[in-house]
Amino acid sequence: MKVFIKLFFSSEGPNPIDILNTMKSLGFSPVFGQYDLMKEVKDLDEYLKLVKELHNSLKGTKVMYNLHSMKD
Repeated sequence: MKVFIKLFFSSEGPNPIDILNTMKSLGFSPVFGQYDLMKEVKDLDEYLKLVKELHNSLKGTKVMYNLHSMKD
């Protein structure tokens, strides 16, 4: 399953490059088009773990995000 994320940055939050580095540390890769980043996960458990890690990593940054998942 592919997980796509679209990020919405705030000028009151951290530098977007710092946020992108955080996302890379979670295993996301930049993509071009409708979404900003993508990561592949094996199953629902890995997806749920990723969502929890993502939320905790972005908490307090004023970055909003939108997730979209797609089966291969």
